[in-house]
Formats: sequence, structure tokens, C-alpha cells
Amino acid sequence: MPSVVHITHEAIHASGGISSVLRGLITSRSYGQRIGRTLLLGPIADPDVAEPLGSGGSVVYDQGRGIWSGAVGPALSTVELRWGVRLVYGWRVMDAAGERVGVEVLLVDVRQPPHGLGDFKYHLHRRFGLESRRHEWSWEYEQYLRLGGPGLDGVRALWAEEQYPCFLMAHEFMGLGVVYQALLDGDRRFATVFYAHEVATARLIAESHPGHDVMFYNALRGARAEGVYLEEVFGPQDGYHKHALVQHAWQCDGVFAVGDWVLEELRFLGARFAGRQLDLVYNGVPASPLDLGQKEQARGRLQDFARALLGWTPDLVFTHVARLVASKGLWRDLMVLEALDPLLVAQGRSGVFLVLATEGARRDPGSVARMAGEYGWPLIHREGYPDLNGRETDFDLLVRRFNARSRAVKVVFINQFGWDRASCGPAMAEQMGFADLRRGSDAEFGLSIYEPFGIAQVEPLSFGAISVVSDVCGCVGFVRAGGPPPAGFLEGNYTRLDPAPSWRGALGLGVAERDAAERRTAAELAAALARRLPRRDAEREKLLTEGYRTASRMSWERVVQEYLLPALQRIAPPG
Repeated sequence: MPSVVHITHEAIHASGGISSVLRGLITSRSYGQRIGRTLLLGPIADPDVAEPLGSGGSVVYDQGRGIWSGAVGPALSTVELRWGVRLVYGWRVMDAAGERVGVEVLLVDVRQPPHGLGDFKYHLHRRFGLESRRHEWSWEYEQYLRLGGPGLDGVRALWAEEQYPCFLMAHEFMGLGVVYQALLDGDRRFATVFYAHEVATARLIAESHPGHDVMFYNALRGARAEGVYLEEVFGPQDGYHKHALVQHAWQCDGVFAVGDWVLEELRFLGARFAGRQLDLVYNGVPASPLDLGQKEQARGRLQDFARALLGWTPDLVFTHVARLVASKGLWRDLMVLEALDPLLVAQGRSGVFLVLATEGARRDPGSVARMAGEYGWPLIHREGYPDLNGRETDFDLLVRRFNARSRAVKVVFINQFGWDRASCGPAMAEQMGFADLRRGSDAEFGLSIYEPFGIAQVEPLSFGAISVVSDVCGCVGFVRAGGPPPAGFLEGNYTRLDPAPSWRGALGLGVAERDAAERRTAAELAAALARRLPRRDAEREKLLTEGYRTASRMSWERVVQEYLLPALQRIAPPG
């Protein structure tokens, strides 16, 4: 059976969505049946921590701390000596949906440059034209090149007797140092894969331009129709270290994309990508059956939390769980709710919008209790530590303005990680948990301006919630791949303009044009949402049934069986 090395900065700790993808893939039954060994390879996040493989991880080899293994020690110590680095090897458990799987982990201490790093950069320049001197200032760039040589040699040392083929999967630009080292070495026992969870250049342009997705995706459509590529439209991008690394990934044996737009963005990067066969490997969505009683119990807990803060019980509960970054488009949620507010007034219904988003560190229970007691957090906020900082302040101003004007819907902004009493204050019941937030929601918002897939946006589908997403959300393609979207799936067509502009015309789309598209789409979404929000048990039952059916068609099992394994089989090296 083939083996897989997943090269990722999230080998131990989650800092984004890649860890969720890895858990979903590795714990699926089909993956376990068809893949032999699995190794997670990455840099040591904190070289001085007592548990480098995380809580519950089992360290087999760490010579720097006197942990030795007769089975792998001689081979790994040779690698350490050759490259002048520290290696940590062992096991950790990955769990998802009740499945627990043990996987090997190899971490490299990249604080010091490994021996031969200069030669590696020289050959990268000769082979790929990659000018490392332009990007060495970026630790993101530098550390993943430092991972290349010792990381690949560590895999060879551990798997010297392993049956090949072995797939080296670079999860995003962070894994490309190892993959490029393999390409330079020409070792055909390895098949190299660039696993694109986004296209960093596309994200940067969409987020930084005032026209956001309305400009970018119209420019992309128009340019692709004329055979024009990204740098012809937006100018040279190789000063951006992520772009500099990714633009050569077309040379890998396989290139995987997590969504249809990521596929198009890769093709937009240049003719080399456009001429390659690229493989869609969607992200999976957890699907759990839920009966109406369980749904109502969770919804009741959310309503009780809202009543404790607001003084009245909302009929409907809306949610959005996200990082507080520009790409999530949180202002669009408020625009939709602004249009929905008079419609709910006319229906005689009320709602609360619970936004769980932050860009700061986790507030400790003591700070949470003090803020709640002194001024009523999280309903009311104050600027400065331990409360609002950075983008939180900007979003809170939008929330205050909305709440001052709305009649039927009020927003509660929880700038905190976690969903329990210790994290969210005494207004929350002791028995509340994160599962209640997902199960009890009537509608989950996710109107992003850049969203490669969006697991969180469609996760509540399984629990009878209506998923409200933008048309650039990568999950849209997977939802449609199983047939017509269910009633619980609403897509906002922000980037569809009539008439469609040329790519040159799209470059002129700015704040005014984007605002017009957002207001038009907000009105459309609000009208559709007002019609679909359930009033009776039979309507809630239908959303539960259809949502679970759709989520089941988007399972990790289906992803592995129908997308991942066929793609690996296609690119597998002979022998």
C-alpha cells in the first residue's frame, strides 16, 4: 500500500483549517484501508516546550532531551549530524467523528539554518528561478526552506525499508521546501503533491482591493475567457513570498485544490498551471443525525442565553463562528440582517445574532467574570485590554450602530474563543457546550469575500440550520455536486454582474460598485431567508432531514473514495 507524508505547520497544533482537513482524511475508513503509513512532518512550533508532540503525544526519539530509540535512533541521529539540526519523532492520536487513529510525527528544529541551506537556495534559483534573497526576511519563507533537506532525509531514514510509492503532500506553501528538495534530488520513489487549501496571491488581491471579490472574480472570469493570466492583469507578484513559492508548484506530480474557485485561481496564476491536469479534492463536512427534540433543546439553551443578556426571548437564533479577519466579510451579515429586520417585524418574529469571533488571545475566566460584572460583557464592550482590540473595535462599532436602529433583531458580539460559562460569562448556563451553538442555530452566516471551502459555513446544515454563503465560497461546488441544493442552503450572488464586465472593466470596480452589489444581494438573501425560516415543527423536521442528507453526501468518506484516492492513483509513480 502507498504511504503518505503530510507536510504541514499544523502537525501538532491547530492554527487554521488544515488540521481539520487532516483529521477528516486520516480518520476516514477508506483512508485507513488504502493507505499504509502516514507521517506528519513539520517544524517544531516551540522547541522548549515539555510536550513537543502535544498533550497525549508519545515521543520515541528526542536525543536533545535524552530520549533514545534503538529502532530509529541510529538513522535519525545520522540525519541530525549531517544537517546540524534537532529531530523529534513519535506518535500522536488524531480523532474525528468518534474515530481515533495513531499517526507518526517527525518534527525539525529550524531555529538554526541547517548545513547546506545556501546550496539548497542556489539550486532553487537555478532550477526554478526562486530568488531567496528577496524573501529571507520573512520567517514564514525561511523556516519552511530550512525544513526541506533535513525533513526529507528524516523521512528516508524512517522509511528506508518502506514499500514505495510514497506521496509527499505539501499542504499549502509551508510544505513546498520539502517537495522542492525532492524534485531537486530526482528521487522517483516519491510522488510530489501540492495540496492547495487556498491561493495566497488571490486572497491577498481580493482582501486588499477596495472592490474585494466583486472586482477580483469578475477580473478573473474576463481574463480567463481571453487567455490572460494574473500577472498580466495585476502586475508582477513575485515580491510576495507566498506567491514566489507557489508559482513553481505546477512542477509537482499532482496539484490538488479544495474547491472550484481554488482550481480556477490556480489556472489564473499562469499558463503552466492552466496546462496541467489539476484535481479537485473537496473538504468533507461532518454529518451527525439529530432529532427535533435535540434540536429544540439546544436552541432553547441559546434562547435562554440571549434572554439573560437582552431581557427578552428571541424567536430565532442566527450564528456566525469565524476568525475576525477581512476575508470573512462580517459586515455583510449585518447588511442582510438590516434588510431582514423589517420583514421579521411584519411577520411578528424576533431574532438574535450570536457572533463568535475574535483576533485576540483567549480571555481567562477571571477577566470574563469581571467584564460581565462591571459592564455587562458580552452585550456591552469597552475598548482596551482585556476586551476590545484591533478589528474587534471596528466590528463592535458596526454592531452598536445596527442595534441602535434595528427593531426585531439584535446582535451579541462575543469576542472570545470557547462556548461555555467560563468563556462567555454567567449569563450562559452551566450545561452549555459548543455543540449547542451548532445544533441550535436557525441560520449560520458565511458571506466571505474569499473562502477556499468553508467547512464552518455548511457544518450546521446537518443540524437543520440554513447555511447562508457567498458565491465565492468553495463549498458551493460540493453542495451542488450531490444534486440540487436543499432548502437550507442560500447562496448570495455578490459577484454576478449584469452585464458582465471585461477584465479591464472589472479593475475599475471599487467601493461604490461593491456596496451596490452587497446591498442588492443583501435584499435578495433577506427575502429568501424570511421565506425559509421555519415556523412549524414540520418545517424544522424537513430542514433537519434535507440538511443531514446533503451533509452525508459531503462526508470525508466520499472525499477520500471519490476524489483523493483516484487522484493519488493517477499520479502514482511506477514500480
